[in-house]
Amino acid sequence: MALGRTSPRDLPLFADLSGREIKDIFRAGEEVSVPAGWSLILEQTPPDAAYLIISGTAAVRVKGEEIAELGPGDIAGEVAVRQNRLRTATVTAKSRLQLLHFTREKFDDLTNRLPNFRDAIDATIAERRGDRPSS
Repeated sequence: MALGRTSPRDLPLFADLSGREIKDIFRAGEEVSVPAGWSLILEQTPPDAAYLIISGTAAVRVKGEEIAELGPGDIAGEVAVRQNRLRTATVTAKSRLQLLHFTREKFDDLTNRLPNFRDAIDATIAERRGDRPSS
């Protein structure tokens, strides 16, 4: 359950979660490894899964232009799954990636059962869209 040398508790996504909630999240996902160059998400495809990066880096591209880089502790695919819409970007491994793969069903279950996780995911979505929190 270690993210490289980083503890899950040190990551913004997990900051407000209990140890039990973090364990539930890691149990719900399936650990997979993909090589550099592998596209785990393709723009404009159905929202079938989300991924938590355990190690490695990935490029996020929209219409072929790289708009972000993801690393350990970042989640990919959450926007489409949470909003039930086609993928908004392509995510491709820049290096070998160790990931937690969540089926849509498992991801939906986690966001329904764990309000702190749902709130963290929704905050990540808002941040990526450039939304500012209301005060």
